[in-house]
Amino acid sequence: MKFFHLLPFLLPILGAKSKEEKCGYEACPTLNPSELHVHLVAHSHDDVGWLKTVDQYYFGQQMGIQFAGIQYIIDSVVQALLADPKRKFIQVETAFFHKWWRRQHDKRKEQVRQLVNNGQLVIVGGGWSMNDEAAAHYQSIIDQFTYGIRFMEDTLGKCARPKIGWQIDPFGHTREMASIFNEMGYDAIFFARLDYRDKKKRLSTRTAEMLWRGSSNVGQPFLFTHAMFDHYSPPRGFKFDILSKDDPLVTDIRSSEYNLKEKVSSFTAFVKAQSSNYTSNNIMMAMGDDFTYQDAHYNYRNLDTLIKAYEDVEHLDNKLRRIRLHYSTPNCYVKAVNEYAKQKGLKYKVKTDDFIPYASDSSSYWTGYYTSRPTQKRLERQGNNLLQVAKQLTSAGPDSKTRNERVSELREAMSVMQHHDAITGTEKTKVAMDYVTMMSKAFESSSAVASEVLLKRLAKKDPPKLTFKSCLLANISVCEESRKQKFVAIVYNPLSRKVSHHVRLPVDTNDFDVIDFAGKKMEWQVTPSIDAFDNVPDIQKAKFDLVFFAEDLPALGAKIYYITNKNFGATDVNVPPVKDTFDLGDKETGAQLNRNTGFLKGITLHSWPLNLRQELMYYHGAIGNNRPSNRTSGAYVFRPDPKNPAAKPFTDSILSSLKVYKGKLVDEVHQTFDNAAKQIVRVYKRQKNYVEFDWLVGPIDISDKNGKEIISRFKLGTFNPPKGTFFTDSNGRELLKRVNEHRETFKYTDEEPVAGNYYPITSSITAVDEDRRIEASVLTDRAQGGASLGTGEMELMLHRRLLKDDGFGVDEALNELEFGKGLRVRGRHFFTFGSIKDGDNIPRASKIRRGIVQQKVLAPWVFLADASSKENAFDKLKGNLKSEFSPVTHDLPEQVQILTLERWGDNHVLLRLEHILEVSEGGVVQKIDVRGLFVGLGLRIEEFKEMTLAGNSKLDEGYRMQWTAGGCLSGLDNCELIEKPPRDGKAGPDRVDLWPMEIRTFIVNVEEIPS
Repeated sequence: MKFFHLLPFLLPILGAKSKEEKCGYEACPTLNPSELHVHLVAHSHDDVGWLKTVDQYYFGQQMGIQFAGIQYIIDSVVQALLADPKRKFIQVETAFFHKWWRRQHDKRKEQVRQLVNNGQLVIVGGGWSMNDEAAAHYQSIIDQFTYGIRFMEDTLGKCARPKIGWQIDPFGHTREMASIFNEMGYDAIFFARLDYRDKKKRLSTRTAEMLWRGSSNVGQPFLFTHAMFDHYSPPRGFKFDILSKDDPLVTDIRSSEYNLKEKVSSFTAFVKAQSSNYTSNNIMMAMGDDFTYQDAHYNYRNLDTLIKAYEDVEHLDNKLRRIRLHYSTPNCYVKAVNEYAKQKGLKYKVKTDDFIPYASDSSSYWTGYYTSRPTQKRLERQGNNLLQVAKQLTSAGPDSKTRNERVSELREAMSVMQHHDAITGTEKTKVAMDYVTMMSKAFESSSAVASEVLLKRLAKKDPPKLTFKSCLLANISVCEESRKQKFVAIVYNPLSRKVSHHVRLPVDTNDFDVIDFAGKKMEWQVTPSIDAFDNVPDIQKAKFDLVFFAEDLPALGAKIYYITNKNFGATDVNVPPVKDTFDLGDKETGAQLNRNTGFLKGITLHSWPLNLRQELMYYHGAIGNNRPSNRTSGAYVFRPDPKNPAAKPFTDSILSSLKVYKGKLVDEVHQTFDNAAKQIVRVYKRQKNYVEFDWLVGPIDISDKNGKEIISRFKLGTFNPPKGTFFTDSNGRELLKRVNEHRETFKYTDEEPVAGNYYPITSSITAVDEDRRIEASVLTDRAQGGASLGTGEMELMLHRRLLKDDGFGVDEALNELEFGKGLRVRGRHFFTFGSIKDGDNIPRASKIRRGIVQQKVLAPWVFLADASSKENAFDKLKGNLKSEFSPVTHDLPEQVQILTLERWGDNHVLLRLEHILEVSEGGVVQKIDVRGLFVGLGLRIEEFKEMTLAGNSKLDEGYRMQWTAGGCLSGLDNCELIEKPPRDGKAGPDRVDLWPMEIRTFIVNVEEIPS
């Protein structure tokens, strides 16, 4: 049980500060502007899984792999802080603090609250983990920050409220992440990793501190951004930690080991070097590293000595300013810089793009992790889907408190999965297995509670005895419930508008009845499975897929279906292909195949034909010596073999393997490119906006001693976008323009023409032909790496199998195995296109794309239950179950989505509304009435409070730092702040104005409607 969910709004009194106590910016000293101030920030970077599992890191197990035990770090730091009120420390990863806190006695808890209240122990970041920024989706990022921040504030009080983003280790930084920090009310972000050329230029031009405009749509303050001088480690020779070989300070001048004078001289040289690259009279030094401070007395004893040495003897910097050393925090550093900037009239350059991709040297582009461990990335995306379903269903109503607590296991697992060595796939294999085990357990509990709530809401009286489950292995044709003679399907729609959905279930035969609970018979179709999945032992796999069309699923609601296998037990079942056909669909929506090769040659959407060739291909991964000019392709780095860097086709023709199947609902062609690469191209008859590519790759052949990286490449025949220009999403939200062989803020050097032009694709990659007024996109079902290397091309990396580690710490080759053989991976892409503007002959592409992305990220979730017993016959169930359920009285507008709906305490709900379109996509202000949102649950809205994005403070609460901009870092003519949208009065449940790309967060008090 996660106890902090039992404490809504009760803990402002816990750790409440007295008048003498100061925290946050109030705890920061006033500094002399004529001196140079060195802010020593004591920290430990604690990965929530990497070389060891989360629990191994916390408890200190497997010390032979890595000497790290988080419980000892926190124990030791707390003791050291209690020993001296001048000392400070920053706590970052809430996941570990949560584990530590629940094992402490009351006296220790009060001591820790006191350390927080007097500004010694400062919470920065605040998320459950330090999330990745390339492969993570914005919804999951927001959730994990909300979860972590709420625990800290509920536990420690308002002084634990973070104001600083501390993203020191993620491998590149996105604009959407800057926007999220801004919307949470943060003032700054600190990070260590940026392109080596970018860093060199920024330090030489003193622009390593800048202002970041996190959105091109939403009016928000600039985010102060600090790129660290020397990674997130102390200067060489000053890592005073039991993990380090650096000598401690010796102050006894009578000893032959005396080194204080020499050490101070060396440290002064570091101070001078660093201060010459920054503009204020403050510099920050991160005095910590991975898993440091396990014996904090050792660290602090030496830092005390170093600070005192500068107090006892005056040392000057290059500008003849006295150097002062202070225990400090990122908060106090930012405050000091801000005050100095105001005094001196300093202006900062404005950044409007991102820090993606990250390269650490000329052959090391960290673009491989965009795809690494693709099954794990898909599992995470499914986890978010189920988490939103479960949170919505347990947000209000009877028993919501107990049920909501059961969802916390998935909340926690999903928050761990956002960690920058989890969603990235850059952990050891045993750690990856631990993540999967954690997620699997969490899936089971959340699926059970969600289906219980649904069944109760659909029941007219007492719910029938049906046990619903989620078919999580349907991608390998495994689902016990759908192979029964009779079964029931509940299809739940987590979107805030009606959607229709093709349900696809593994089955054994080819004759069915599908009927909804209004008595309507549904159209259905059976198609062969993509594969027999013989590589999966000891489990029965279905041979076919049953497809039926679930039409008009209500917003935040469900429909229920009864399915009967009329040919149950038959073994000689076959679904024959259609011969001598090379066309799928019709003139309105279709796909056309090349009669000579079997490859796709074109598709038609909205009666508009488009030349399109698509095929599966592969790169040979480089095997180098891991020196800066010769890196190996590995878990982090993507690098094709430099001797043969082009992608290679599997075959010149797939004609012999081609099989076409047609029916009432879907036409599809099964294509085999190689033993390791096959796919199905599908055209749904009642879905007009995209063509689906269902791919299956692996085991990747490494018998030739070459690692390989498989891609899907889409080539638009007559498409003519501006040379090298395409668009990618930022964490699934706003689009960013990309130009091959170009960076906005530094000179790009093209040592790696393939890997250097790869970008993270969280949901979509887009090409635009302005002459033809056409925009085309490929949408993904998980995070992947992607590029547009040739005119009219878009490619996405599907799977990687490599033979050597890339030398960045994992010390394992990315060679995933399953049942003793190479891993197989299945997934889907969705190709769509349309007009770049409204009013043309075909629909606007951006609106179509955004709608499809929403329907795939928050897809209808299917729960199945065996109904073979007589008591669960259709007629009996029909008398006791409604045909559908929805708590809302009306759909929200198409441009609006409920991003979050979850319980926030007794009679309180956290509600986030988001606008899903940008201004450039035709987004306009939406006026929303949410009063009907809870009517179906017998609830009405009593109070409506607007909050910051994390839901932890009122929107109009708190101080935001102001900065002065001094021009653009890039070649843009205008990088000024975007105006905040005008508000026509305070938001209320009857009127919320939502502007393009805006997210607004509310805490809603709901009460039962009197009967």
